[in-house]
Amino acid sequence: MAKIKRTSKEKTMLMSIEKQIKANKIKYIRFEQFDLYGIPRSKTVPVDFFQNYIENGLNFYGGILTCDVQTRCAPNTGVGEEVTYGDACTIPDLSTFQVLPWVPNTARIIVDPHWYDGTPVVPTPRIMLKKLLGEYDKMGYTVRLGYEFEFYLFDAITKEPAYGSQPIFVTQYNNFDIEYLYDMMDKLQEGGFRIITQNSEQGPGQQEINLTHRDGIEAADEAQAFKYAIKEISLQHGYIATFMTKPIIDRCASGAHVHISLINKETGENVFLDNNSADGLSDICKNFIAGIADHAEANMVFAAPTVNCYKRYRTGVCAPTTATWGFENRSVGLRIKGCRGNSTHVETRLNCSAASPYLTTLSTLTAGLLGIKNKAIAPAPAIHDVWADDSAKQLPATMEEALAAFNKDQEMQEAYGPEFVKVVQAMKTWDMKIAKENCADYGIPEFKSYISEWELNEFREVL
Repeated sequence: MAKIKRTSKEKTMLMSIEKQIKANKIKYIRFEQFDLYGIPRSKTVPVDFFQNYIENGLNFYGGILTCDVQTRCAPNTGVGEEVTYGDACTIPDLSTFQVLPWVPNTARIIVDPHWYDGTPVVPTPRIMLKKLLGEYDKMGYTVRLGYEFEFYLFDAITKEPAYGSQPIFVTQYNNFDIEYLYDMMDKLQEGGFRIITQNSEQGPGQQEINLTHRDGIEAADEAQAFKYAIKEISLQHGYIATFMTKPIIDRCASGAHVHISLINKETGENVFLDNNSADGLSDICKNFIAGIADHAEANMVFAAPTVNCYKRYRTGVCAPTTATWGFENRSVGLRIKGCRGNSTHVETRLNCSAASPYLTTLSTLTAGLLGIKNKAIAPAPAIHDVWADDSAKQLPATMEEALAAFNKDQEMQEAYGPEFVKVVQAMKTWDMKIAKENCADYGIPEFKSYISEWELNEFREVL
């Protein structure tokens, strides 16, 4: 692969990076990319070799997307045996350089994989998301995104929850270990993460931290890195932080809501707001909502990426079970929050915490864009408890149902492209095969009545 050409803007960025390396006495830099589960896969580079890899790229196994959560490689993905398990040349994105306050003398940078002929590894979620954001940009829109995450904390030795009870918002549990929590939030903020709230959640040892909004790929990059920063810092304090969706069967699962609005690039106005309509929403907003709802069944393969995730969707536990929308209605899948005016936005409540922010953002924005282009008509907003409404459009209850919906949705498949569809189909088929091999009751109702040791060993520490 030819030497990487850098723009004048990137050369200016590189000068800034060199200053940060010197000021922070950086010795090591992680070159990091993410798989389909959002797990960071990286190489650590001594600082003396940093410049070389900035100019020439860094080799990395090209089939990272074929790896499941325990790094078993699935067949038939199109980026594994079909390309003889070849390497990719990863190109650092200079805008993502970040000093890590929780790791001594260390920084990180996100890389995007390309084959050695210079073509991108197309099914890579971050590469696809950047392309999609470019489509919105050409239409005159900036995509504004805000993320919130729930996660559980377990003692790293005993594997018991960090505290008991169901203490949502109870101050003493918000601050159950003040030295740990403040150290974590201090270091996250020093690292550039913009936290707006932290609180205890409903489950024992369950916490929630929310990020303020950012625009475009910066928001998704921050959300993705945020999860694993929390995991690293927590382990330093003797806790396993897990974004595994359902670690305790009779307690609340962990979700990851995304808040979305479109901003007019020229005027800065919120495109979802229409002060002249009866409900304050623009037609574009309702088209966007309709697109997400129309394709929600297919996109469940991204919102709920593991077999454990499907234990989250139950009535009455604040997890949506339907492709519905409404105003300040917690039982629906898509909610218009009470904060309105220029803050008008759509909150999608469908995603599990185990899901990759790149993929949930990609799938939601792809569906929303189809809704805008097709001028899709949103159904009437739900003004009742849809958990108690069997006539509401139900979401897939298993990975089998979700994959069947994905395979049936030709419009979404065309939007994603054949390379990505092939990877998704192969990986979900693989996930179900592994579950069947390890759980005798997988596929029958009993599987949903408990959390198996296999699930805990498979997902709790790595997700």
